[in-house]
Amino acid sequence: MSEADRPDAPLEVAVFNAGGNWPRPFRDMDGEFLEGMWRVNALAGFFFAKAALDVMLPRQRGVILFTGASGSLRGKAMFGGFAQAKAALRALAQSASREFGPQGIHVAHVVIDGGIDGDRLNAFLPGMKDEKGPDGMLDPDGIAENYWTLFQQPRSAWTHELDVRPWVETW
Repeated sequence: MSEADRPDAPLEVAVFNAGGNWPRPFRDMDGEFLEGMWRVNALAGFFFAKAALDVMLPRQRGVILFTGASGSLRGKAMFGGFAQAKAALRALAQSASREFGPQGIHVAHVVIDGGIDGDRLNAFLPGMKDEKGPDGMLDPDGIAENYWTLFQQPRSAWTHELDVRPWVETW
């Protein structure tokens, strides 16, 4: 038995939230950059899900949530590396959902479309919060509420993909 599936605290939900949104002009990207983006987003997501499934499948229950981005759906100029990696993660989530949903595992992909008002982004881009204005960035607690909703869904009405964005985000 793994530590992740102790009888007193069985693994019920696993959230994959890796990424790195680094812009780079298309002609300046190389294989090493693209592979690095893919490893952080798609390959790591695969190994993460595989480990969670090893624990969840014997019980035929559990929730696996993948954090995507607007790049999962469309590539913006300067973000081809990020977009290809997040699109691969989205496809992985779709495949896993179709394969393991009938076995009791709820797999969902969450598109995070906007900046997150957290320490990392505020340190990297200190003026972004003021530039975006009130409610212009995603509140981490609001994101968590959406993940909690996915976790609590009844099997008769599972969501596979959810878009989360601040109300002022242009999409």
